[in-house]
Amino acid sequence: MGVAVMGPMRSGTTLVADLLTVRGRSLVLSEPNLLGAWHPLLAGTIHRLVTDFGIEAPPPPTEKPPSRIYSYFDRAILPELQGLDFWGVKYVDLYGWQQLFQRYQPRKLVLCVRDLREVAVSSIELAERMKLGFPGGDHMRDEAWILTRLAHSVHELLALRRLPHFVLRYEDLVEDPKVRERLADYVGLDELGTERLNLTIERDSRQSWESRKHGESITKKALGRFEREPPGPVRNLAERVWRLLGEYSVAFDYEVAEPKARIQGHDFSAPARPGRNPVPYEKGEIWNWKGPRQFEPSFARRRARHLASFNIPAGAVVLDLSGGLSSMITELPKGSRLIMADVVERTPQTKAADLLQGKLPPKGSATVVLALEILEQVEQPGRFLKALRGYNLPVLLSYHATDDTADLDRAALGWRSHLSRDQLLRGLATVGFKVTASWAFDGRQSFLKLRPIPVPARKPRLEAEDAA
Repeated sequence: MGVAVMGPMRSGTTLVADLLTVRGRSLVLSEPNLLGAWHPLLAGTIHRLVTDFGIEAPPPPTEKPPSRIYSYFDRAILPELQGLDFWGVKYVDLYGWQQLFQRYQPRKLVLCVRDLREVAVSSIELAERMKLGFPGGDHMRDEAWILTRLAHSVHELLALRRLPHFVLRYEDLVEDPKVRERLADYVGLDELGTERLNLTIERDSRQSWESRKHGESITKKALGRFEREPPGPVRNLAERVWRLLGEYSVAFDYEVAEPKARIQGHDFSAPARPGRNPVPYEKGEIWNWKGPRQFEPSFARRRARHLASFNIPAGAVVLDLSGGLSSMITELPKGSRLIMADVVERTPQTKAADLLQGKLPPKGSATVVLALEILEQVEQPGRFLKALRGYNLPVLLSYHATDDTADLDRAALGWRSHLSRDQLLRGLATVGFKVTASWAFDGRQSFLKLRPIPVPARKPRLEAEDAA
């Protein structure tokens, strides 16, 4: 194998795969999962890419297929690639790269990197637009999966860094033509490719989005994504990933969090031993894995979503004010529909609103409201609760009360409201909610079912009382 392009998701790897693909000279395959179990759709995608490139190869077998993709690839595809100057692969799923390199040893290795905060925000947007799912498709990927996947990828990338390699920072790739020239020199090309063959075979939900954003050229439009992200759940997640995985920023010359802001002693940031990643890949692919021993807001949100799913009636129209990913969509009961709200319009369907200031979107046709792991991030919770009551709808709310989080640094988590159980109950009663609470259902987080009720009118004050 001529080249392997490896990096975390949303670090420009697909773009690099296409830049290194030049008709008649070189072809880099995006995410072929060569060592994986047989999958007819993936095998068909590999065949389509090779055919679009201009190579005639036998199609994947429909009867008695092999158990592994490499059996078809080695027999039908690889012999046709040997006539090129080089062929290669691109992976953002870095699990098992050691076995891949044993079977197809690359002569060149390109490590694609990008500021982790940018990676996290962009990963949220990709998962939201493509509605990425866990294996089996019963549940949509969520923020906890993104945290786990990025942490796993970082440790694998740091291990790959021990091999001879070429570091390619996304920021430099799109800004500096000389970096692209050095990339071409590294792999032995006179000039880089100009077609987007690997992007073309992607799902339309991604292909059309990327094409509209960048057109046919390399642009800087994806830079500064973290800076443009307003305060809220996604920005908090991005900062947490960055603070948690500081070794990556040091290794690839990115801004590093101040020492006091770095997250120490965490399962995901533990030093990796040779051949041992501290982040369990297989568990990360399970939709209800509980996560690391340390508290993580994204895993708390996962637990809240699951509990909420049991309290939503069939056929409900759910307005989700939680922000982030619309992962709740795959946990809704039969016949239900989700309306997603967030601090920015991540998809054309998202209702953008200044949630943290209590400026909530219109309820539309909603019959139930969700507010999970969002009240913690609101600076004026009273205003938010009042706006929530204005919907005059039942609400499912989660919150980490101060009674149950004495061991947490709430400010470091990006939390702006600090209510005790009693303060939360009084605030809800004041605006007109009847509360059924499951306090600290997971040890720290509370789940509250709110039903709107009339608020008793205040008794008029007498003139004598006013004078007094």
